[in-house]
Amino acid sequence: MRSVLVARPVWPVLKSLAEGLVSRGYFVERSGSWDALFDARAAGEDLAAAFLGEYGEIDAEEEILRRFREGEGGKGVPVFLVGGKNALRWERRFREAGADQVFSADLAAADILERARPLHVLGDMYRNALEDNRELRGNSLVDELTGLPNRRHFTEELERNVEMARRIGRPLSCIVTDIDDIRGVNEMYGFPVGDNVIRQFGRILKGGKRRCDTVARLGGDQFVWLLVGADASQAVRAAWRVHRRISENVFDGAHAPVRVTATWGVSSVLPGEESPERLLLEYADRALYWGKESGKNMVRCYPPGKVAVDG
Repeated sequence: MRSVLVARPVWPVLKSLAEGLVSRGYFVERSGSWDALFDARAAGEDLAAAFLGEYGEIDAEEEILRRFREGEGGKGVPVFLVGGKNALRWERRFREAGADQVFSADLAAADILERARPLHVLGDMYRNALEDNRELRGNSLVDELTGLPNRRHFTEELERNVEMARRIGRPLSCIVTDIDDIRGVNEMYGFPVGDNVIRQFGRILKGGKRRCDTVARLGGDQFVWLLVGADASQAVRAAWRVHRRISENVFDGAHAPVRVTATWGVSSVLPGEESPERLLLEYADRALYWGKESGKNMVRCYPPGKVAVDG
């Protein structure tokens, strides 16, 4: 349900406005201050419009309007002022600060709502467009097969967490893994079964991560796991823990049970280390292929000998 903010209802007509908006199906949020524009709920995606009672402190009111318009929550939200002679006198200043229309408090509520309706409708359309764009962007960051974040999403998370790790001085680790011999599964059972195994593999991997971590599908049967605040030893233990779950799990192959194993590559950056954080994924990938060349079905850490990797 779309919400409308009615703030500082010092004029009786604003109370009637609120009742009219409720009858039109809007949730009306009432507040004694214009600062409610910045509240979490008011600034959210569901805010359809704001009706503000002008109270004579124009400098403060202008500042609030400008701040609201400059913020993310103020984009596309119609703002209407209702006041006395002072509001009409300073209408130009209010409009320049971000108000869309200024109404006299002597008008009837029905008249104000009717005059505000075109911008109100446009505001709804604009916010709907924003939500559609967010949904499209969200879809572009999700892997279609597994529902996990995709490579693009992971790249954004990696950049953000690398910068955060640098700023606050915490370790950051990365695990790259893929299924051993997924080609054999596809050849024996068919690609739909192979896709189902990949989907279940991703589900197990997601179930093994912490809330602060990110698990994504890079493509094919390869996945990546970013561990926030975990050093190499902790990341290796996490890899072995999920490795055992994969080895013990019986995957649904439609007509026959399927068992698979996986190989895991781990890399880590500690606070103050000289290793470039941008190579975190590349180093984990090297460890993965080192594990493949060593016989698969194991955990390896880059550089070799950095930590004990026995499970």
